[in-house]
Amino acid sequence: MILSLLLNGRALLWAEENQIVLSDDTVPTHEASQMVVSLDVQEDSSETFVLPDIYEISINMIYPGEGDKKNELSISIKKLLIEGRGKDAAQKIGEVLGRQRKNSKAYLGFYCKKALPSIAGGLNERAQFLSWFLVGYGKSGLVMVSKEGIEKLSASGRRRGEFWKLVEEGKIPSEKLERIYETDDAVYIPFSSGEIFILDIVGSDQGEAAVWKILPEGINRKTWSAGPWEREITIRGDRVN
Repeated sequence: MILSLLLNGRALLWAEENQIVLSDDTVPTHEASQMVVSLDVQEDSSETFVLPDIYEISINMIYPGEGDKKNELSISIKKLLIEGRGKDAAQKIGEVLGRQRKNSKAYLGFYCKKALPSIAGGLNERAQFLSWFLVGYGKSGLVMVSKEGIEKLSASGRRRGEFWKLVEEGKIPSEKLERIYETDDAVYIPFSSGEIFILDIVGSDQGEAAVWKILPEGINRKTWSAGPWEREITIRGDRVN
């Protein structure tokens, strides 16, 4: 099924009982989370240890060419992963990128498109990595929406202005409404810390739909069973719950 993004046109009018503030299924960030990128690799040496793809891609995005800074960062990340400190490794990548890109929401969306599909596992693993990454990146949160289980999706500001638009492949956002980033299996919407906005979602007849609100403090996940339902979801960027 191809997800259809409703990025223009009239706002959908939902019944009051369908309005939801995303607050269920809070998943706290913690060291014991089962992530492929933070497996127990203490017995590996730095010479034989191979960086997981997400870190290899991230380091190449930070330093496209060769050089001492790239080597130093690679060694630092390897050391953290060998010690079983996956959270600190993800935070380190976020810190360097956040400083380099000045906490840009547009770059955060681009990073999600380019790097996150390389994480082994599913969308839950991506959400956990992002929560750690955002601790370092700073001043930002992110909503991730599964394509599975969702027929239509639109997003707009809290006062119901114009719908936000999709950032087209290979392009840099040219206006403030271009805020939605799409991959094969998910949609990403970066937001500023404390920002409040609205998602309108129509469910599909196949698959479970899921929405993750991801902040440095943790993850909030909400799911819905397959069906032709409609939901209005208020995203509050000032708290996990």
